[in-house]
Amino acid sequence: MEILDPTLSGDGGDFAYAPRPEALDGLRIGLVENTKRNSEELLLKLAARLEAAHGMTVAHLVHKPQRAPIRDDQIAELTGLSDFVICGVGD
Repeated sequence: MEILDPTLSGDGGDFAYAPRPEALDGLRIGLVENTKRNSEELLLKLAARLEAAHGMTVAHLVHKPQRAPIRDDQIAELTGLSDFVICGVGD
């Protein structure tokens, strides 16, 4: 029986995680909203909690079409404006 580990990449190879920040204070948050109901509200509430706890700010919010990958131009925007990105779902 083969057991798949969801922490690995799709091909079963090694997965490289992004470097972790040394501190959370003042980081810029990028948000990817997938247009499902309540997705944006959920992300903004989470961002507000991070702002209150760590002084983070929402730097950029993109709206990704449902059932479609995020576009390259959206990735470029997030990369330039955010220290990390949270992808959200709704419903």
